[in-house]
Amino acid sequence: MWYNVGMETQISLSEFLFGKKRKRTQKEIFFEKMEKIVPLDAWCDIIRPFYYESGNGRQPIALEIMLKMYLVSQWYTLSDPQTEDMLNENMAARKYVGITEDAPDETTLCKFRHILEENDLSRKIFDSLTALLKDKKILMKEGTIVDATIIEAPKSEKNKEKSRDKEMASTFKNNQHHFGIKLHIGIDKDSGFIHSATVTAANKSDIECVNSVLHGEESVVYGDAGYVGIEKREEICEKYQDGTNRKEKQKPSHGKKRPDTFVKREDVKFRINIKRKQVITDEQKEEEKQKSKIRVRVEHTFAVIKHVFGFQKARYRGIKKNENKMLMLCTLANLLRCSQKKLSTI
Repeated sequence: MWYNVGMETQISLSEFLFGKKRKRTQKEIFFEKMEKIVPLDAWCDIIRPFYYESGNGRQPIALEIMLKMYLVSQWYTLSDPQTEDMLNENMAARKYVGITEDAPDETTLCKFRHILEENDLSRKIFDSLTALLKDKKILMKEGTIVDATIIEAPKSEKNKEKSRDKEMASTFKNNQHHFGIKLHIGIDKDSGFIHSATVTAANKSDIECVNSVLHGEESVVYGDAGYVGIEKREEICEKYQDGTNRKEKQKPSHGKKRPDTFVKREDVKFRINIKRKQVITDEQKEEEKQKSKIRVRVEHTFAVIKHVFGFQKARYRGIKKNENKMLMLCTLANLLRCSQKKLSTI
């Protein structure tokens, strides 16, 4: 069976007939775009130190093939068996991955995914693309839009443990009960690229995790009503270890150490939407409208992850496994935006 990239092989009749057809499918067009935009060599260099070495038993499948197979499963939200089936029946996917015979089986893909999860490689891939976008001046630093979305998890208890996932949690939003995890992201205000992402249980409030999706160099932060009071958070404010602030200096009395004092930052503007019931005057309505025009860009990013890539329900048990998947989806969402804007990452 052939799995090596670059090796000359005899083309099959089905591949010949597939190449002769005139109209290209949507999958063909998509894979051609991704072939040009995905920095495959850079990502392989990140994974290679953790991948199987040749010479120890059976020859391992080429890393490039396994990475492309994994990307196909992410783009179309396929399970490992579904990915194997797709590569065995869809010629466009076979051409993109680079296989001419049977696709690697589902167990091989599962083991490859475990390598990414155990070594936190999706985070490293996400960070490498973010650094590349910064170097090319595509990702700016002036403003950040923060938001979070709930990813539902299976509520069924029909499993070996006879219980729901213990790392997931329940929450209540828009008069509806939700069980699962929450994806928190920070995107660039101007370009719309994701620069920070983290995953928590669904019961974690948005404002609790806001510091993890800010890069610290913003001059303005946008968010919905879930972030009201962000400027008062200790991790956001400037911290003065000597217990003083800019207005006054108070010495500790009776020899007791004065606790740290936190004051609002003056170098960052927080443009947070207030609750609808608090909007009264026409001026407030216009101000909230202007905030929403900018803040809505984060919803477009969630639309890509949930509707374009189809990830609306957690597939794995445990936050770590799902975080690995979501970080890769955030990376691929940035690549899709690069493709739409005709930007090169290679």
